[in-house]
Amino acid sequence: MSDGRKVRLIGVNTPELGRDGRPNEPYAQAARGWLRQYADRQQVHLLPGVEPRDRYGRLLAHLYLPDGRLAAEELVRSGLGFALAVGRNNGLADCLFAAESETRLKRERLWRQSPIAAADVSRAGFAVVRGRVTRMTATRRGLYVDLDDHLALFLPQVLANEVRGQNWRKGQFLEARGWVIDRLRRQGRLSVGQQRWLLKVTQKYHLQSH
Repeated sequence: MSDGRKVRLIGVNTPELGRDGRPNEPYAQAARGWLRQYADRQQVHLLPGVEPRDRYGRLLAHLYLPDGRLAAEELVRSGLGFALAVGRNNGLADCLFAAESETRLKRERLWRQSPIAAADVSRAGFAVVRGRVTRMTATRRGLYVDLDDHLALFLPQVLANEVRGQNWRKGQFLEARGWVIDRLRRQGRLSVGQQRWLLKVTQKYHLQSH
């Protein structure tokens, strides 16, 4: 923003620009260029979310372009971002995921490389993953679902209860999206049976069964 405040767009996750010696993620420059083309130095409208700020203090808002289009929807439809539903800022999730499905079917841009196989996960960060269920472990906190004996999904209890009627089974394919955590790096060692890679699923929109 012109006054120096940073805004995090609700409903979309775009590729990360490189920093600290790391390269740009694929299509990161294209996503930034798209946003600059349509929103930089123009009269746009910001609609703050139900949850107005993230943990970094950034303003969470829907960004409407001068012609009335929703920036998050256009980025998703262009294959330059992944649809997301975070916290209580999920009022437009149905719209965003519908827009994403159009580009996904065409395998354009980001969808040329996604989803990735759960067995191929090798770094932390945002990912859309797909794999076979190899183990399910219910705990008091929620449900752990191992994919390809390599990556674990964690569903908090509320979400686990919501999907319980789907009767998942070993060998079934699941797809999930979110931020992958490297447990080995965080903890220093793994407990018996723990997968190194963990993805916390926080919304029903972020999980699909096949």
